[in-house]
Amino acid sequence: MISVKGYSRISRNIIILIFTIQLTSGQNHDVGAVSSYDNEVVATSNGVIEKIIKKSDRNVLVCAHRAFHKNAPENSLKSIQDAIAANIDIAEIDIRTTKDSVLVLMHDDYIDRTTTGKGLLKDYTYCQLQEFNLKINDSVTSYKVPKLSDILVLAKDKIILNLDLKDIKPLSFYMLLKEYEMEHNVMSFIWNKETIEELINIDSLYAVLPLSANKSEMESNLESYQSHLQHFTEESYNLENMIWAHKKGVKVFVNSLWDEDIDLNNGNTHSLDSLIVLRPAIIQTDHPKLIIDYLKKKGLHD
Repeated sequence: MISVKGYSRISRNIIILIFTIQLTSGQNHDVGAVSSYDNEVVATSNGVIEKIIKKSDRNVLVCAHRAFHKNAPENSLKSIQDAIAANIDIAEIDIRTTKDSVLVLMHDDYIDRTTTGKGLLKDYTYCQLQEFNLKINDSVTSYKVPKLSDILVLAKDKIILNLDLKDIKPLSFYMLLKEYEMEHNVMSFIWNKETIEELINIDSLYAVLPLSANKSEMESNLESYQSHLQHFTEESYNLENMIWAHKKGVKVFVNSLWDEDIDLNNGNTHSLDSLIVLRPAIIQTDHPKLIIDYLKKKGLHD
């Protein structure tokens, strides 16, 4: 396996050349709702997948981790509003279920870090959660824990949502999406394989984003799910696997949440370049505006 991390600028340019030659020799670049790769046809009637396929043919899309929380609490209504205003492609938010079965936004199972309250989220009703305020680090704001339904209304036709399903009942979750006509206009990263299977059994076209840590998982996920979206890890994100992904029509989601984000925030783009060089479909980051601005300079974002 070949990784581009740690390579010199010249070495990275050689890798780009090799990658481009191998990719273009096996790929038809006329990508839309139906795309051809290695004589295979990838067809979808899922709106969000169609958008990702179309946009990622000419752009590297950017996903705001826990939404755009530079000046707003993570997973807040304001963080979604800010993401829309900043023209960010995708907002990732975390979904959990309250004691009275309301779907809300919250990353942690405990509310201590992000609100003025304490304890497990699942022990509170939605109304009880409204007694607390959301925080930005240690600063208390006026914002409250939002319902997923409010976010669906806000985001519709304005921004793609990546719903990280932390604690949900698949059928109740899906019926809420269907109520707001959003079941084919969101995507979902899901750790729990059982939850993926339950959602796919409800709707085989649902845009799941499974984790692919190795070639075996890559091939299994491609065979099992129609979404053709895969979340590559640091181990699986390399030249050989990305050539495979592009030829198979797999749209790869990759994180820049750690070294790349830290380096970028300090003005160093080398580690980010090592991600961009292999042309993922989506990069998830805590600094979405910085990455979009950098991609624009490189001609990789509208």
